[in-house]
Amino acid sequence: PRSRCRTPARYSDCSGRLEPFSAVAPDTSSAGTKMYSYVGSSPAAQVKVSDSPAYGKLPPPAVEKKGVMVYRAGERVGFSELKHHVGWMEKHPSNGCVYAAGSGKLRAYKVAADGMLEEFSSADALGNPAHFCLSADGAWALCANYSASTLSVLPIAADGSVGAATDSKHHVVRLNPQLADRQEACHPHQVRLDPGSGAWALACDLGASRVWVYAFDVARGSLAGAANSERHLLLPEASGPRHLDFHPAKPWVYVLCELDGNIVGCRWDAEQGRLTPFGSYYTLPDGVSPCRAHHSGGSHVLVSADGRCLYATTRTDGAVVAFDIDTATGELAFKQRVPCGGVCPRSFVLDYASPGGPLLLVGNQDSQNVASFSVATDGSLSLRSIEELDGVCPNVLTAPA
Repeated sequence: PRSRCRTPARYSDCSGRLEPFSAVAPDTSSAGTKMYSYVGSSPAAQVKVSDSPAYGKLPPPAVEKKGVMVYRAGERVGFSELKHHVGWMEKHPSNGCVYAAGSGKLRAYKVAADGMLEEFSSADALGNPAHFCLSADGAWALCANYSASTLSVLPIAADGSVGAATDSKHHVVRLNPQLADRQEACHPHQVRLDPGSGAWALACDLGASRVWVYAFDVARGSLAGAANSERHLLLPEASGPRHLDFHPAKPWVYVLCELDGNIVGCRWDAEQGRLTPFGSYYTLPDGVSPCRAHHSGGSHVLVSADGRCLYATTRTDGAVVAFDIDTATGELAFKQRVPCGGVCPRSFVLDYASPGGPLLLVGNQDSQNVASFSVATDGSLSLRSIEELDGVCPNVLTAPA
């Protein structure tokens, strides 16, 4: 059995790549600035899907707590119990609040002096967000609503409260009925703003095998662009793009496709809002086909802060895969594959503030743990420890402030 250790779960923003942040609690006493980290819950995944890789190999967990596990300086300090699971979490860039998606709403939380969360505002997200991101100025939240086939924009007021949606996009396209096992409708799984300008919103749509690209008006909170715009990136119909990440220094975007096991490297034209593919890179071992079952394909992708490595989690084989990035061309070269330390690695983050050196932390949804990997100077990974979560299936890892 795995031992429960004191590994911290210090995490980041909507991308998961940025360094952790100090959470400034509403308490203005001498307690001062405190560092907190959070692990948001979900139901179990592969163990409930009959055609998934883990079905029958691990019993469903006896307990599936709803809420957020709270850590401070590597020590678990408590559990904020909620009435719903957490689709995604993010810290606000300036107001000290935490935002989370749950049960069809975007929710705002105050951070107490002990790191616990208290909800004080919510608004209809026009669907059930699988992901959302906050604009750089903290005035807007953009939500990707998987089941509703929608993107939505919600305002965040000066007091941190969430307002009614100011804009939305509903996607309907003609799809191949032979792919209706997973791609029977449009399913936006992630939305990211161009970190350079904030002027473009890119949304990975697993069902439509597209990356939607819309102009974002930060003054009005609106998305501009027709459904047939040439800006949208159309990928092979069975690919199922799930998440993407931007290179921190070069005009490159890497799109992880859940259903066909590939990462698509693209050149990003921030002036025109256009993605142009330059390469496709397989994430699974030779001879291993991607599993199209729910919760069973590629799950998350991040580029390292120095832009030299790319990491992805693959749930078909339960692994973290690393690639070297050619800093002149953006091309990927396979580097390493390591077991994820559990079952169903859904989300992960990179932590550059750990006293023992950089860490990659993976939330293993079905085994209810977080595996911590040391990141060497060349970007290679080695398992450091595993933190058992005592009844929480980890869905998202973040470092609010």
